[in-house]
Amino acid sequence: MKIAIIGYKNHALRLRESLVKNGVKEVINFNYHIDDLASIQNSDAFFISSPNETHKFWIDKLDPFDKYIFCEKPPVTNRKDLKDLETYRPKLFFNFNYRFSYLVNLIEKFRITNELGKIINVHCVSSHGLAFKSSFNNNWRFKGRNFFSSIIGNLGIHYIDLMSYLFGAIETVDVKHLSIISKKLPDTCKISMVFKNSFVDIFLSYSTVFQNRIEIFYEDGILSLSNGLISLKSPRDTFDKNGHFKVPESRILKEFSNSRDYYDDSIENSVDFFLKHAEQDEDLPFKQYQQSILSNKIMLDLKNN
Repeated sequence: MKIAIIGYKNHALRLRESLVKNGVKEVINFNYHIDDLASIQNSDAFFISSPNETHKFWIDKLDPFDKYIFCEKPPVTNRKDLKDLETYRPKLFFNFNYRFSYLVNLIEKFRITNELGKIINVHCVSSHGLAFKSSFNNNWRFKGRNFFSSIIGNLGIHYIDLMSYLFGAIETVDVKHLSIISKKLPDTCKISMVFKNSFVDIFLSYSTVFQNRIEIFYEDGILSLSNGLISLKSPRDTFDKNGHFKVPESRILKEFSNSRDYYDDSIENSVDFFLKHAEQDEDLPFKQYQQSILSNKIMLDLKNN
């Protein structure tokens, strides 16, 4: 296949690496500032990794070629554009790659086997000290006032999408945010979500020490992701010699070299999922498309609150 990536900066290069790892022989990074669109029209598929507010522009620009399109999240940044995308487009895919992570594969496995019972609570932490770096004032996450460049719209959308994907309809969602360092956009936030039988709390920050962790409390165990290490503590009924409850022994289920390796793996899986459908000329699943539009709508609702 021949793939053209609309974008040329860090994430576009990351996508290029994923495509190469997935066996794609010809990948073009299209610099939309200087390159001519005619140079990539004969590509087999397109990857959109341009700024968030330009996603809909590029979807419309590439749609007449009737090729498969892989677009970075969010789909759009305003309600008008979202309405235009509400009708299912079977060749359009949005990269909410957390859905394709190793942890989610395990969650789906445990859902089928029911060996751990129901999920009661999920606790997520993603933090590092980017805001304290000398170069942070020039970082795109802090330069403007675009909600989808903020920690809520850029990083929080991944977690909100993932939890909605796993648990279905959200009963309530609440976001609190702080600006510890940044004067333009929040650099720290807490997101609380309530589902029918589960609670989720998410802490995100660019202004504290590094941590990347998800803890999932089941009825009969705790499934944990901690900086690339996935482990399970089970069963619930574990007792000490006096018959008192104690923390179950931890069993390692998968170990990535670090958090970056873990998330790169999810990107590669997402890219692979897209490529298989494109290569076989199959419609991309309606469920994936519908979830992307729903998550985008949730974020736009939060933006306007």
